[in-house]
Amino acid sequence: MPYCFDRRDKTVADALRRIAETQLNQAFRLAQAAPDPNQLHSLRKCIKKTRGLLQLVRPQFRGFAVENAALRDAARMIAIHRDAEVMRATLESLVLSPAGNSAIRLADHVITAEIAPPDLKLALDEFARTCAAVRGRVARWTLDADGFDALQDGLQQTWSDCRKALKKQRKGCDDASLHRWRRSIKTHWYHAQLLEPIWPEMIAPHFAATGALGEMLGDHHDLAVLRAHLAGAGGKTAKTRTLDRLCAKRQRRAERQIFALAERLFAEPPKSLTARWRHWWQLWRR
Repeated sequence: MPYCFDRRDKTVADALRRIAETQLNQAFRLAQAAPDPNQLHSLRKCIKKTRGLLQLVRPQFRGFAVENAALRDAARMIAIHRDAEVMRATLESLVLSPAGNSAIRLADHVITAEIAPPDLKLALDEFARTCAAVRGRVARWTLDADGFDALQDGLQQTWSDCRKALKKQRKGCDDASLHRWRRSIKTHWYHAQLLEPIWPEMIAPHFAATGALGEMLGDHHDLAVLRAHLAGAGGKTAKTRTLDRLCAKRQRRAERQIFALAERLFAEPPKSLTARWRHWWQLWRR
């Protein structure tokens, strides 16, 4: 079933178990398939979606800390493989000039030489075991509240985190703080996806805008990771300096777009947003 609440779910706890089990089953099946670097994005996405779901009910879910930590650790098992893949994709996106081409050839050599991730099959096997262990506990998950009461605090806290981070970014941002901000934004993006059925015509555009913002911040982070890696592994040469300038230029352009969208998206106070969504939820559940 889709990654969202369904009116056929009798309680929010029923929905929590159904959605989590679907994501964990998918992750387990993918991890058991033949090792393929192309599957890593889908694997990590299953984990992120499950953790986003747990963040929504966190204040009412006593098992949050244990399950969130297990899922976080599972994602870390395959992170180094995904990082290498992302850096190469980032390089491909930077082919902007002849100078950029030669720098990219050098940088790709550096990445190939310097990143030696552990065996993918071993990482996937451990990932699958962790997913299976969490999945085995899902049937026992319970919440201390139901209806929108089970969702309000988690929704409001994440939205508040996004707004507070925006305020801090206005005073000055760096790569690390922007990446932390992106995590909150992606979490809210999952919350919007989960709640989209309560009024698709209103939440779908909100979901799309949040997703676009998360992608911009993700591109910014990928560039930051590439720059850091090249600075440590590539040495200071004319070609690596050229590539670094291309990355920095792309980051500055991304920052202008990020703040233009974020100022509009996060204009509404948390209590106002959750009050509106609560009312939509109540109408949807009638």
